[in-house]
Parts: sequence; structure tokens; C-alpha cells
Amino acid sequence: MSFRSRKPDFQPAQAEEGKSDRPVSSRFAALAPNAPPVAGAAGEKEDELLTLAYAPAPGPRSKSAVFDHVLKREQGFIPPLGPKDHSWAATPLPVAAYSKKEQSCLATAIYFEARGEDEKGQAAVAQVILNRVRNPAYPNTICGVVYQNQSWKNRCQFSFACDGIEDRVIERRAYAVAERIAHKVTAGETWIQAVGSATNYHATYVKPRWAKAMERVDKIGRHIFYRTFAGGWD
Repeated sequence: MSFRSRKPDFQPAQAEEGKSDRPVSSRFAALAPNAPPVAGAAGEKEDELLTLAYAPAPGPRSKSAVFDHVLKREQGFIPPLGPKDHSWAATPLPVAAYSKKEQSCLATAIYFEARGEDEKGQAAVAQVILNRVRNPAYPNTICGVVYQNQSWKNRCQFSFACDGIEDRVIERRAYAVAERIAHKVTAGETWIQAVGSATNYHATYVKPRWAKAMERVDKIGRHIFYRTFAGGWD
């Protein structure tokens, strides 16, 4: 397994406060919630994303249509599943996912896992994290997913959370982008159909053994994404 080195493996975009001393390592998501981790890792190209919004359709609408629209907002975003996606992925996120604390955990994970990627690559990482929140095999909160097994030094789900290096956000502009992406993916404004119900990913320059037991679904930037064959929890 590979853990974060002190030497950056990418060139961050225009840091407002100088180069980060918090490099992004080769990290990838673990195969199962309690498995020895594997260090884990909208953009301008909207045509590459399935962008969803709850804007009303133009023209007159019936009372029933208006009611359905309001009800959909109250229930939260439900991802459009592909033929191979797992049914649990259609579960709405808990209301708490939109709280300041939960959004901060998601933005932090995006920042440390994928700030060297373009916005689509960052959104894909966010989607994996939120998929885990929906999956019964993982904690049902964003912070719980991001910091799962945090006390296991160098063996947690996302290595930035347990590598012993202080999590200092120096690139303020990059973090602001991560916050915006976190909100858009949580709200369902951005959903990457190719990533779908994936719950795992790893950097392109590593070859974890667990990947052979999963289905590869997409490669975005320096990350390869996977979903489990049996839903990941049965």
C-alpha cells in the first residue's frame, strides 16, 4: 500500500497563499469499511456532466405537478440509476448532509484528495463519498465516512485523515472551489453518470489488489473508479 509522501505529485492551480506544504498523496478508497485501507484519493465542461436541477418546466403547470415538484425538493436529490448501478444509490441523503459541519467534511476531503484534479475529477471524488453515505455498509454521515477508522494510523479510509500530518488548508482558492463542488454534488446539481454508484477509487499510478474484485466504471484524471459487484454490503 502507498501512503502520502511529503513531495507533491501535482502542481496546484494558482494558490493565493503560496505553494501548499500539504501534498496530495497516492491514496485510494478501501474495499470495505473495516478493511486495511488503501490510501485513498463543474465545471467548465458541463457537457461532460449530467447536470440536474429542480427548476420548474416552462408553461402552465397543474397543481399536481407543482405538488410533485415541492415534494421532490423535500425528499432530496435521488440519483438517476444506470442499469448496473446498485439500488441503494437511489436513497436520498439525510437532511444533515446539507449542514455546515457535514459540508465542511466533504469540502475538506475533496481538497486533500483531489485538489490537483479539474472540477469533474473533484466532483467524482465527492460523488464516491456521498455514495458511501447512501450505502448501508458505511457510516450514514459525511463526516463519518470521511473520518472512518481515523484512529488507525495510516490504515483509515482516506489517508489524509490518519497520516499524522496536520491538515492545513493553505490554498484558499482551491478550498473555495472544493466547497462549491461539495454543495453542487450534494444538491444533485452535478451527477456523473459514468461514475454512478461507485464507492471506491485509486490513483492511476498504483495497482491495489482489491481492484480485481470490483468492476471498473471510469477513469477521470488521475483516479480510476469502481463499484462492487454485489452492492457492497450483502
